[in-house]
Amino acid sequence: MPPHSLLGDLVFVYAIAVVLLVVGGKLRVPAIVALIAAGVLAGPSVAGIVRDKDEVDLLAEIGIALLLFMAGLDFSIAGLRQFWRGVLVGGALQIGLAGALVAAAALALSPAAPAGRLLLFALFIALSSTAVVVQELTRRNQVHGPHGRLAIGVLLLQDLIVIGVIVLSPVLAAPSGAIHGAGAILFRLSAVLCGVILIGRLALPALLRLVSTTSREAFSVTVLLASIGTAWATSALGLSMAVGAFLAGLVLAESEFSHQIYAEVRPLRDILASLFFISVGLLVEPAALLRALPAVVAIALGILVVKSIAAYAAFTLARVPFRVAVTTAVILAHVGEFSLVLGREGLKAGTISDSDWQILLGAAILTMVATPAMIGAAPGIGAWMARRRSPAAAEPEAEIPRARGHVVILGFGAGGRLIARALRHLATPYVVLDLNGTAVRQGIAAGEPIRFADATSAEALDAAGLAEAAALVGVLSDPDASERAVRAARTLSGTIPIIMRARYRIEADRLQAAGATLAVAEELEASLEVLAQLLSRLRMPGNVVEVLLDSYREGAIAEGRRPLRARPVPLGELPSVIEKVPVATHRLADTSWAAGRTLGEVDVRARSGATVMAVKRSGRTRANPGSDFVFEAGDDIYLVGDEVEVRLARARLENGSVAESETRR
Repeated sequence: MPPHSLLGDLVFVYAIAVVLLVVGGKLRVPAIVALIAAGVLAGPSVAGIVRDKDEVDLLAEIGIALLLFMAGLDFSIAGLRQFWRGVLVGGALQIGLAGALVAAAALALSPAAPAGRLLLFALFIALSSTAVVVQELTRRNQVHGPHGRLAIGVLLLQDLIVIGVIVLSPVLAAPSGAIHGAGAILFRLSAVLCGVILIGRLALPALLRLVSTTSREAFSVTVLLASIGTAWATSALGLSMAVGAFLAGLVLAESEFSHQIYAEVRPLRDILASLFFISVGLLVEPAALLRALPAVVAIALGILVVKSIAAYAAFTLARVPFRVAVTTAVILAHVGEFSLVLGREGLKAGTISDSDWQILLGAAILTMVATPAMIGAAPGIGAWMARRRSPAAAEPEAEIPRARGHVVILGFGAGGRLIARALRHLATPYVVLDLNGTAVRQGIAAGEPIRFADATSAEALDAAGLAEAAALVGVLSDPDASERAVRAARTLSGTIPIIMRARYRIEADRLQAAGATLAVAEELEASLEVLAQLLSRLRMPGNVVEVLLDSYREGAIAEGRRPLRARPVPLGELPSVIEKVPVATHRLADTSWAAGRTLGEVDVRARSGATVMAVKRSGRTRANPGSDFVFEAGDDIYLVGDEVEVRLARARLENGSVAESETRR
C-alpha cells in the first residue's frame, strides 16, 4: 500500500463531501444524504478514489461508537417519564405496528424468509432519524411544541431499542434453532453493564473531577478514553463497540460533567460519524440501484405511507390528541441513520443479502431527502385533518360552557397559570383551553375552568364562547399552533382583542400579520429585562434606565414591532369629563400608601408632575377632586402626564417614596 494512501483518500472524499454539503444545505437536503452521496461518488463504482475501504470502515466504526455515546448522553429517563404514555406506549406501539406491517409484507413476498431477516427488515423501516428530526424541529422552533416533545421522546426510545437489536444481531443471523446463543450474549451484556455502571458511577466521576482541575486537554482526553475505551472493551468481549459506547454515555448522562462532555466529544463525533455515512455510500452500487429504481421508489413511498398510518394508530391508542398524533406521525414517517447502522450489522452478519441492502438503502435515502419537507408540512397536515374530522370524533371541547365578558386563555403552562391567577384575583371570568392531558387534569383538580381542547380549532374556540369574550390571550409553546389559533379566532370575531406570546420577534410579526392585536416577543422583552438588571447593578438612576428602555421599545415600534406595554384606556371608555385627555389609570390596593390619605397629603402633582384628573369609586366618578379628598382602597385614579410622570405618580401612590429631586420640573 502506498504511504499515506488513506490520508489521500480522506482528503479527496472530504473535499467532495464539503461541496455536496454546501449544495445540499442550500436545497434543504439532510447532511446525512449529502455524506452518503459523497461516498457513492468516491466509491469504486464511480470515481474509484477510495482504494482501501477497510481502513475507512475502522474509522467509521469509531464514528458509530461516538454517535451512540452521544445518544446515551442525550437519553433522558426523566424526559421519558414526563411523557410516558405517549412515548413509551405510543412509541412501542409505533415500532410494533410498523414492524408488523413491514414483516407481513416481506413474508408475503418471500414466504421462506428466516425470522431474523424479517425482524431486521421490520426494524430497519420502523426507525426514524434523531439527527434530522431534531435539526429540523430546532430550525422551525418546534422542539418544545407538543408534537416536538413527543417525536423526540419516541426517537430516544428507538435509540434504546437499536442497542438491543445490535446486541442480538449475531443471533438474528443464526438459524432458528440456534437461539440458545442469545443466553451467552445477554450474559456478556449483563457483565459489561455491571462493569460500566461501577466504573461510570464510581471511578470515572472521580477521575473527571481530578483532571478537570488540571487542564482542559486532560479532560478531553479522559472523555475520549471513556467513550472509545468502553467501546473497545465491549468489542473484546464479543459485543458491538456501539453497545459499550451507548452504555458509557447513558451512565454519564446524569453526571455534573454531562454538558461539558457533550461539548468536548461532539466535534470529533461529527468528523468520524461522517465517515460512517460516507462508508455507507461506498457500499452503494449505482448501476444495481438504477436497475431497481422503480422498486426503490415504490418501497420509499410505501414506507412513508405505512409508517404514517402505523404511527397515527399507535398514538391514538396511547390517547395522544388527534392533531398532535397526526403531526408526529408525519414527522416520523422516514427512515433514520440508526437503520443504516442496523443494515450494516445485518450485512456483515449475513442476515440480509447485498441486493436487499441496495434496495433498502436506496429507499431509505429517498425518505431522508423528503424528510425536511414533510416536517415542514406536518403541522399543516395535522391541522387540516383536525378540521375535517367528524364532530362525533372530536375531542370533548364542545362541552365548554358558554359565557360572556370572559377571557379565553390558550395554554396552561407557567404563563397560562400566571394569567389565570391574575384574572382570578381581579374577579374576571376566564376559560382555559389546553391539549396537555396532564395539565388539564391538574387544572380540573384545582378547580380551574379548563377543558381539553385544540386551540387551533374554530369549533373549540366557538364552544369557549369566543364571540362573546372580552379578550383572547395565547401562551402556547408551538408557534405554528399559535398562528393557526389566531386565524381561527379571527374567523369567529374580527374585533376581539387577541394578545399572543411569541418566542422570537419574527414569530411575533407573523402573529400580528395573522390578525393578533398584540404579539409580545420574549426575545425583545427578556433582553430589555437583562439590560435593566445590568444598568441597575451599575448604579444607573432608575428614571434614566426607564427612559432608555422606553426609547428602545419605541424603536421596536418604529420597526413594526410591539413592546410589552399595557395599552392606554380607550377614550370611549373614560368618563365624559376627561374624554379629550390622554389618561393612565391606577387602582389603589389595601396596602397602598395613599389609601386613607388626602390628595393634599399625597401631593401627586408636586411629587411627580402628573395630575389627578378624576377618581372612580363604586361605579361613580369624582372629577377634579380637591386637596381634602381622601383616597380609599379600590379607587381607580385617572392620571394625566407622560410615561415618566405617571410612573413616578404610581410610586408615590403605592409607597410614598418619590423624592422631590426625582420630579421633573
